[in-house]
Amino acid sequence: MLNPADHDRLHDALAKAEAATRGEIFCIVARESAAYREVPLAWAAIVALLGPLLALTFGLRPAMLLSPLQGGWTAAHAGALEAASMGAVVAYAVAQVILFVAALGLVSIPQVRRLLTPGFVKKAHVHSRALEQFDHRRHAGRAPTGVLIYASTAERCIEIVADEDIHEKVGEVYWNDAIKAATAKIRAGDAVGGLIAAVEMCGKALADNFPSDGSARDAPADDVSEI
Repeated sequence: MLNPADHDRLHDALAKAEAATRGEIFCIVARESAAYREVPLAWAAIVALLGPLLALTFGLRPAMLLSPLQGGWTAAHAGALEAASMGAVVAYAVAQVILFVAALGLVSIPQVRRLLTPGFVKKAHVHSRALEQFDHRRHAGRAPTGVLIYASTAERCIEIVADEDIHEKVGEVYWNDAIKAATAKIRAGDAVGGLIAAVEMCGKALADNFPSDGSARDAPADDVSEI
């Protein structure tokens, strides 16, 4: 995802931003924020439920699945209706199982799963993972406040998570503007430049509200991480 030169550019941008503040900034780039195991299951269930109904709508009958086993013959006695009904139920169930397994296998392919995963599901997972990473790093941090910039590659999504102290002073609109600035550069093909734009805006917010007290401190070793 990031090459050594990218790491150096980000690390330098973070060091410059943090030189003017008592706060800290972390930048995390994730390959993907979740396994999305629920997505193939959900699609498989939908296809299994709706597939046979659509087949009936277009004139296809589940019993056609069993006709090869019956040789095309049907019973010509009083129990024929009952046998035909039971055959239809069995065929319907078989069709659902076949469709479920086929859809599950197809949507489990990563490229297909990403395409069929709704945007709100991706955003929810990215947000949850960003909060998780923020809590982990702030718990180990010593700065009075901090901001996390979290970019998830597969979802093409960026989240900014900030401590309550800085969030109350800056507000949601500012963080959204930082995300927009980063996204604009990423879409233009400069992914690292986009992250640096977010770093610079987050650094300005921290410097304005939590300026440096003049004491020297080293940037955290994990200020730029890939997960």
